[in-house]
Amino acid sequence: MYEGVDTVVLQNELAYHDVLPVVWESLERPPDAFRLASLEETNLLLLRACVAVEEYPARDKHEDLHPLAHELARLDFKLNLVLHLLATLVERDSPGNPLPVQFNALGASWKAADKVPARGSRGLLRIRLRGSLPQSLALYAEITENQGGGMSANFLSMTSAVAELIQQLCFLKHRQQVAVTRNARNKS
Repeated sequence: MYEGVDTVVLQNELAYHDVLPVVWESLERPPDAFRLASLEETNLLLLRACVAVEEYPARDKHEDLHPLAHELARLDFKLNLVLHLLATLVERDSPGNPLPVQFNALGASWKAADKVPARGSRGLLRIRLRGSLPQSLALYAEITENQGGGMSANFLSMTSAVAELIQQLCFLKHRQQVAVTRNARNKS
């Protein structure tokens, strides 16, 4: 049964679609093994945080799940405040312009806002997944298409752990979009 939700697919795989800050950073030469490992580690931490937020949305403030729920809520508020302050400090380094972007574990497509890299160029695609988190997802990629400002890239050198988390995030985002569409339809 059609739910009125368009499934976003990229390279025959479910894709994450949103309007997010995106930056392409061209590289003269490929990152060395240490830099790639560092990117993977940072991406793993970021993706785990994003998946946790998507999987376990904020609960109703009247819902009391445990005697320690109020203490946990207080600690959660403090941690969120610290993350927000940190993100504000890091914001000085522009995360890029928010653009429509689709990505999954295989690649990404987006509309270039300014400089358009040549086809075959390699670099880092940085996608800021959440405003409250100061890091961007940084993926080593090669430009496969650049027609009319429309960019496509295939990811290079991605571990299976990062790929699995990206696909999990794509699924959670899709599930969230289906729920929002269903709720809107039920209210109509």
